[in-house]
Amino acid sequence: MQTIALCDLDDTLFFTGRKLDEALRSGTATLDRLGEPHSFHSRQQTHLLGTLLRGATLIPVTGRDPEAFGRVQMAFDSWAVLDHGATVLRPPSRPGQRGFPDRVWQLVMQETLEDQAEALRLSAQAATHISELMHLDCTVRLHASGGQPMMVVVKHPYALQNSLDLLSQQWALWRQEAGTDLRFFANGNNLTLIARGVSKEAAVEYVLGQLREESPDQELLILGLGDSLADAPFMNLCDFALTPGDSQLMRGLLENELEQR
Repeated sequence: MQTIALCDLDDTLFFTGRKLDEALRSGTATLDRLGEPHSFHSRQQTHLLGTLLRGATLIPVTGRDPEAFGRVQMAFDSWAVLDHGATVLRPPSRPGQRGFPDRVWQLVMQETLEDQAEALRLSAQAATHISELMHLDCTVRLHASGGQPMMVVVKHPYALQNSLDLLSQQWALWRQEAGTDLRFFANGNNLTLIARGVSKEAAVEYVLGQLREESPDQELLILGLGDSLADAPFMNLCDFALTPGDSQLMRGLLENELEQR
């Protein structure tokens, strides 16, 4: 039986320096755009990563785009899911190299994104205007994949939750009036609006289908690792799911009274 570990990266396999004290760091995980260390593994994450690499095929499932993924200081020799699912990389042809985009998935995403490009552009403009009018000092970025708008990300440079909450409320009212049908989620100090049809879950389903086609007689054990509520759908496709303690996913479970049956 082959073990496949589908792993979110940020806040699952490593933390930014802001979230992990220097005394607790076990090794550099990512570099910033200037080539300086930016994210780090804890000792527990290093041990977990080593355990996975010894016994499983590790497939990253991340919101990072290809450029940010390229700054991750880990070698992956199988498939990869990037851009919240908008990009799927096939396995690299040689060890130590990055994979290359899957052409079939590219065509699927191109059609999906073309249909929602204008709604994303207008949503980014609306978020910018709300921030300026309310003096919230938030930053708004329109991210693209394959040359097409893919998602809008709103942050605050000092992670002021009140500013993000106020913008989120007014942005929701605007989207309701505008009738936009985009997917919204909040994660840490980010507000994200993403095209419908773009999801880690959909991309993971595609990758698992490819793996099963490649080895139809090979039984798979699928593990899912993630920290956020946005990771839960792809983790639910797996045989077992693992999440860090005090993650957004765990807090969401504990803060809600769940009916026991």
